[in-house]
Amino acid sequence: MKLRWLIGVLIGLCIMSTTCKKQGVWSSEAYKGKPKHAPVNTSELNVINGLDWKLKIDSNTEAKLNKRLSFLFENQKIAGMSVTIAMPNRGIWTKDTGYVSVPNQIKVDKKTVFYWASVGKLITSIVIFQLIEEKKLRLDSKIENWFPAFQNSNRITIEHLLTHTSGIYSFNSDTTFHQERGVYRSPNELLKIALGQKNLFQPGEYWSYSNTGYLLLALIAEKIENKTFHEIVNERITKKHQLTSIKSLEAKELPQNLALAHSKNMNIVLNDYSVPLGAGNIVASSLDMAKLLALTFNGKLVSSSNLQLMLSDLYPMFDNGLFYGKGIMWYEFTKKNGEKNNWIGHSGGTEDYKAIVVFDYITKSIISVAINRSISAEAVANSLLEELDSK
Repeated sequence: MKLRWLIGVLIGLCIMSTTCKKQGVWSSEAYKGKPKHAPVNTSELNVINGLDWKLKIDSNTEAKLNKRLSFLFENQKIAGMSVTIAMPNRGIWTKDTGYVSVPNQIKVDKKTVFYWASVGKLITSIVIFQLIEEKKLRLDSKIENWFPAFQNSNRITIEHLLTHTSGIYSFNSDTTFHQERGVYRSPNELLKIALGQKNLFQPGEYWSYSNTGYLLLALIAEKIENKTFHEIVNERITKKHQLTSIKSLEAKELPQNLALAHSKNMNIVLNDYSVPLGAGNIVASSLDMAKLLALTFNGKLVSSSNLQLMLSDLYPMFDNGLFYGKGIMWYEFTKKNGEKNNWIGHSGGTEDYKAIVVFDYITKSIISVAINRSISAEAVANSLLEELDSK
């Protein structure tokens, strides 16, 4: 996944410079990459305790958001979208609209689910931290306990997998992976691709996004729990917290109510979204994904100390202003009016599907967006939040 987005008037990323150290960027001795960001204080996230999921937003704000959404659909040629904005003490706005299939004129409805791609890594991280809290796993556990065939398995830890600092080759970087879209690849096939390549660097030495790392995390959770990842997510998150639309797909599963991906020409693109497993096999509504992030921040899914730990080591990502913790992202950017802003959450996407769920520091709101076409979910989220913040 490459997040080369937030382009143009909708959003501008904060450009990192030699003044970064003054902004709280730090580095460690073992790590040799670009400077990391200072740990983020999560105390400001307490504002989400004021969320009332039954409270509807006022009619004026609703009209403004509906108007902006209509403009985005027409201007950006969006196929379908699920979007939710949760505003503490102001209410909830959620829309599931557009088309499941444009060619077949099948419309999105309340039962439609969308694909969340790498946003699913947040769920994988939550599961891992729950296992750690139950003392079934440790951040410093070595992967040789489960997957000794990997190079440096006696040194690569759970923490390395969570932070993308293991050096393990990402299976989706292989050219053969994209040759046949929609074809199911088993976890063993994906691991074989990764094992066929040398590690990119020594554990902890640099940062490189690795879907293989999150596949391994899901498989390790399966081995510990003696259950499928689908069952683990269903028991720990979906059922326990009544997030009924969230589902970790089983092998080769294609939900009948899934909003299908669309190409640039609005043709249907069929993919097997069960393949990535812990790296991104989640389908859900935007409402439940917004609730998931809120539950994460208010201590219902992970402890407050572990939430702080998820944001304690923030590695620079592909683009300036993006940092990666342990299954969660930190965003720094400048709005078009020159105001600095931050998000916490996770983005995801494929060639024909985009998604994001984040907490916005300016509006103190959670926004979740999934689009079944290659339209920047970050730009759409920012556009809607600017409408929310307008006087």
